[in-house]
Amino acid sequence: MLISEVAREAGVTRDAVRLYTRLGLVTCTSRQAGSRLYADYDASAVELVKGIKIAQSIGFTLSELGPIAAAYAAGSLDDARQRELLTAKLAQIEDKRQQLGQISEFLRAKLEDPGAAHETSNEGRPDTGQADCRTAPATGRAALRENSAYSE
Repeated sequence: MLISEVAREAGVTRDAVRLYTRLGLVTCTSRQAGSRLYADYDASAVELVKGIKIAQSIGFTLSELGPIAAAYAAGSLDDARQRELLTAKLAQIEDKRQQLGQISEFLRAKLEDPGAAHETSNEGRPDTGQADCRTAPATGRAALRENSAYSE
């Protein structure tokens, strides 16, 4: 199949298929037609590209999908491994939801009483009108470091 056929059937752009190919998520062979070389995709590439889009929509990054796509292509992505990957992703999403809840609570409190955090957190210092970063909940890598499940 040509790249345009894969893209059309999978519902993505040709650039997306090129990216997935460059990252090694989808494989192709070269086919010569006249003086030009074309990427030739197996029919299974369509389902693989659709699967990549689904995995992205539930939170998997393209870098996370590299080893998963390799296992899929090798036929070694069994049900147990799929469940393990989905369970790990669900845990990450639940942690992120908890972090977002803390951030949401902090922002709501600031909107309800913007001066309250300054009065208590600045300990006698003048109110500068700026948020005190020490009162904001930890996010990103700092939050991941605090969570023992992510410690290395």
